[in-house]
Amino acid sequence: MPLCATGAPPQRVTLEAASATEPDLQTDSITISIKLCNLPPFNGIAAKVLALTSDPDIDLKRLSSLIEGDPAFAAEILFLANSSLFGFRSRMHVLRHAIAILGLDRVKTLAETVAMRGFLGDRSPLVHQCWRHSAACALVCEQISSWYDFSRERAYTAGIMHDIGRLGLLKSYPQESALVLGGEYQDAGEVFEAEGKALNVDHGSAGAWLIESWGLPDDFSEVCEHHHHAPRTGDSAILQLVRVACGMADAIGFPAVKYRRQLGYLEAASELAAKLGRKAVPPEEELRAVVTARLAAFER
Repeated sequence: MPLCATGAPPQRVTLEAASATEPDLQTDSITISIKLCNLPPFNGIAAKVLALTSDPDIDLKRLSSLIEGDPAFAAEILFLANSSLFGFRSRMHVLRHAIAILGLDRVKTLAETVAMRGFLGDRSPLVHQCWRHSAACALVCEQISSWYDFSRERAYTAGIMHDIGRLGLLKSYPQESALVLGGEYQDAGEVFEAEGKALNVDHGSAGAWLIESWGLPDDFSEVCEHHHHAPRTGDSAILQLVRVACGMADAIGFPAVKYRRQLGYLEAASELAAKLGRKAVPPEEELRAVVTARLAAFER
């Protein structure tokens, strides 16, 4: 976990806000605004679930006991297990039964979804907008995961976490973030520039820092920091996957910010098409319908 040391606050360039005179915290590589540094950690139960489900010897009883340690968290998972996401004919009333039916990997993704919703707290329209983008990206990741040799669950996890920096900044600095999110941009580079002026850090760097500070896997940090960057030789497969899914989520109607020219669906999916051929790209309307239906189940 990185340690924060007080450093000289960098100059804020344009936006006037109450937080403009706060000290910032200097890490080894980036400057983090103090409120972001003080965000509560990612749900402890969810973090432990992530760790446990990577253990090949984990048993259902141990996982159930862990989740049941937070009754509200367990109830949320059980609620989603009984939702239209899965369409079981009979309702499941016991968490251990739900885990046995759904399996460890699926329960892990549900735990991450519940933890993310809890992290967001009360959802303003802008928080909801950003949440829908993150969830849509995760669902697109699931749909195209096999072409990148990832399990659906691991792909989903990377997608749901990819914009945690944007969500963290919105929770920490709602006024400044609202001005950024309310703008219209040429591309992601302009978004990063606006974030830098308003908040002294872009959401990619902020996300990478949060992932590291919470002790989550390193590849999620890479995804957060670089998912808007142009493809480079040596990019990991998980980064390639999330970068494509993020653009596809935008193109099917779930962007986090407005662009003056939104990429068309096939243009957004061009990396995938180049990798596997255009026929491998899921039909746009079919993907939009799947994502819309899943989001509706999450939001009930």
